[in-house]
Amino acid sequence: MEEFKASGKGSAANILMPKYEKDTVLDCDRETDKPPESLYMGLGWDENAETKRKHYRRFFPDELENVKNVLTIASPF
Repeated sequence: MEEFKASGKGSAANILMPKYEKDTVLDCDRETDKPPESLYMGLGWDENAETKRKHYRRFFPDELENVKNVLTIASPF
């Protein structure tokens, strides 16, 4: 996460929307600046830049109760 933030692309958001650039050779939209797969999971798909269905959600490899960055105190449940 620190490397992702240091690159200037980092975000504390749990959901990120993809960014697109127009490919003039193939006349299509190409996704740019994808977040790292170790932190975010891609969901959905976009047919073009206007569809707005695809997004990335933050991925935690453990239960949220065990992730200290998410829950700083123990869950009462």
